[in-house]
Amino acid sequence: MKARRLSTFSLLAAAVAFSAVSVFAANTSTSVKNRIDSAEQSGKVSREAIVQFRADQQVIDKKEADIRAKHDGLLPAKHGVKLTKQRDRLIEKIDKIAGKPADNTAQNYGDARKESPTPQVQSSKKEDLDLLQSIRKEIVANNSLSISAKNVKVVVINGTVTLRGVVDSESERAIVASAAKKFADDSKVLNKLEVKTR
Repeated sequence: MKARRLSTFSLLAAAVAFSAVSVFAANTSTSVKNRIDSAEQSGKVSREAIVQFRADQQVIDKKEADIRAKHDGLLPAKHGVKLTKQRDRLIEKIDKIAGKPADNTAQNYGDARKESPTPQVQSSKKEDLDLLQSIRKEIVANNSLSISAKNVKVVVINGTVTLRGVVDSESERAIVASAAKKFADDSKVLNKLEVKTR
């Protein structure tokens, strides 16, 4: 009789542990999503970084779904703790970038994505390199631009120019874009420059 009570108690305790972690993890997943949405609405985080945050969240959510599939929809406590730690680290990254004024931190976080054009994937075609050189010379020669504006990333792939980085003002953003449009069609210039907030 005593053994049966202990066995029943153990089962109840395990069920409570499973369900408690289950609810906690679901709330954490929702809070990550809300944090990303909030960072996106603030306008302080680049689109590339937001996309990367969402991809990171999906990886964690998929891990949880796979674990639940193996345990009849339940989430064992040890797995719940690991997932919560991963989500906490992701929230810390989001808060770190969203809490800062616009700078290259957010841009560089987004650069980790393969589809983000970066100087490392610059085309080696002669036409693209010539175009890049002309635009870069035009930007550097403009003495009205700040050091930040002169150091923006310019990537040319198959004639498409991508401008990324942080400039001091809307005026600088327009000047840098106009330097690119002097050598490339308007439709082929992707202006992803951000204005530094003070």
